[in-house]
Amino acid sequence: MLDRYALPAAKMAANLLEYKDRLKKLDGAMLIFLHRSVDGDCVGSACGMCKVLRDLGVNCYVAMPESLPKDMEFMGVEDLLFNIYNEDLDEIHEFKDKGTIYGKPYIQALSVDISEPGRMGCCGEYFESCKDKLIIDHHASITMRGDNMWIEPDASSAAELCFYASCKIAESLSMPEDKTISPLAAQCFMTGIVTDTGRFTYKNTRPETLDSAGKLMELGGDITSVSYNLFDRKALYKFRVSAEARMRVKLYCEGKLAITTVPRSLFDKHEALPDAVDDVVSAMRDIEGVEVAIVLRELSTGEIRANVRSVSYFDSAAFASLYGGGGHLRAAGFTVKDGSGTIDDLAGDVIRRASELL
Repeated sequence: MLDRYALPAAKMAANLLEYKDRLKKLDGAMLIFLHRSVDGDCVGSACGMCKVLRDLGVNCYVAMPESLPKDMEFMGVEDLLFNIYNEDLDEIHEFKDKGTIYGKPYIQALSVDISEPGRMGCCGEYFESCKDKLIIDHHASITMRGDNMWIEPDASSAAELCFYASCKIAESLSMPEDKTISPLAAQCFMTGIVTDTGRFTYKNTRPETLDSAGKLMELGGDITSVSYNLFDRKALYKFRVSAEARMRVKLYCEGKLAITTVPRSLFDKHEALPDAVDDVVSAMRDIEGVEVAIVLRELSTGEIRANVRSVSYFDSAAFASLYGGGGHLRAAGFTVKDGSGTIDDLAGDVIRRASELL
């Protein structure tokens, strides 16, 4: 861990331990929140921290705004999750008693990889209802700061920060790291780091990131399993939808802008989920001469979700913010609500705006 991470990690660890003691006195529960359109980093960070805190006796659950993607089922975290949105029933779960979860009042919140309730989907209102909140995030687009926040834009992932905070928890309690960070927690943190570094190939991969991955391997994180399940293993429907989405790619601005649209009908054709094209945007960015790649996918709700990736100078986060989204300099996203026009209408506007910046 770099020296510049040590102090904020220790401060966050102290906050979490204070929460733990307070929850024990009040016999309450903590919810850990993550962003909608879940990915390996937000799920890995949230579930890793949930497992660390549960092992310390905290009544802790991860508030899921959507179902766990199938490619993350290998993590074995189902027991840590509380699904607020039930996609099978197309409804938001209502807690039996206002303000409680499994009979415990949920009075404290931790958000990882996200700090804005508006990007938590149906979980946002539950986050806002908690009086005590902590935030661990690494998005450069976040400008707010506070004693209850640890925002580190240079970090590879929220999972890396959560791992550092967990190490400081162990240090504060004079416990060995392998007694504080279980193999399951290590696997979760590894999942987050591998996801957001693109298997350690993106520019956000730093020496301390590799060092953290090595320590997580010693604690039980299986980098081979994580890489295979998140990047290599493909269900047949994903293979087919991804192939069709790639065939629809069009280039603009002398080949610097690549864009593809994936209408709902294409998912329906293959009985596929929206995550079937998760691999497409990175593949588009790898096309020679492309500076920015954008995938627009139409969801069953009528919303249109966009993924933006860039190579060297295009600010993906700034571009996503034009549509109410955000993210990182080289990887960002946004969601456009139903009623804002067709996917082709949005594509035309995206092409126009992106072209002006290239």
